[in-house]
Amino acid sequence: MKIFLKLIFNMQEKKAHFNAGKNLYSYKNGTTSSHITSFATVSFDLKTREKMRLMKENVKALVKKNIKTPEKLLEYVEKSGTKVIKNPYADKILSYVKEEEGFITPKSGFEALYLNLLLNKKISSKTPEMFVLRDLPLNIYVMSHQFHKWYSYKMKLPGYDSAAQENFKKVFEFSDPKKVEQLSYQEIMSLKDAIRRDVDAIEFVLELSREHEGSKKTLDKIKSGEKARL
Repeated sequence: MKIFLKLIFNMQEKKAHFNAGKNLYSYKNGTTSSHITSFATVSFDLKTREKMRLMKENVKALVKKNIKTPEKLLEYVEKSGTKVIKNPYADKILSYVKEEEGFITPKSGFEALYLNLLLNKKISSKTPEMFVLRDLPLNIYVMSHQFHKWYSYKMKLPGYDSAAQENFKKVFEFSDPKKVEQLSYQEIMSLKDAIRRDVDAIEFVLELSREHEGSKKTLDKIKSGEKARL
């Protein structure tokens, strides 16, 4: 993912230089705002950094407290108002909309209709944020990765708007510079935020794993982008 962050940053700068002398680009998402001219990019994200610091402290404390009881993290999620759904076919249902088990951001349109029909047994074109997984023993490291992303969302960190999440699902397509060039400045920046949130979660799990043994196989799956059983 760090490779894609670098690629998108380079495309952001390329777009700025291409538009030298044109209007200033502006981007605002939650607590982060960015402005760009042909000469420089300036970001105002002190509030975001403070939120990230608090979030990391809170998540680390909660995970460490429940390192041997990951199901308690799921209970925490549910008590915080996020719907938790266990379905024996969760992995197959989610794969149809290019999602994996764990935290699912709000959906609208066809994806929401599909998920509501199969998971919530109702007809609606909108879903709230959800935790969706099979009813299997929870792996603390994979759960921590998803819990970190969920907590980031609840803290309203940038990168979780619907457009950013849709582009994030197609992130590997953007290895083609031509496809990145089709994105607007705002889309580039929000995709960058979405990738950053996933990298943050992975780095959190890596840090956690250094303090607790027995996680190498699961971490390798997360780092390589493979599915890991919750």
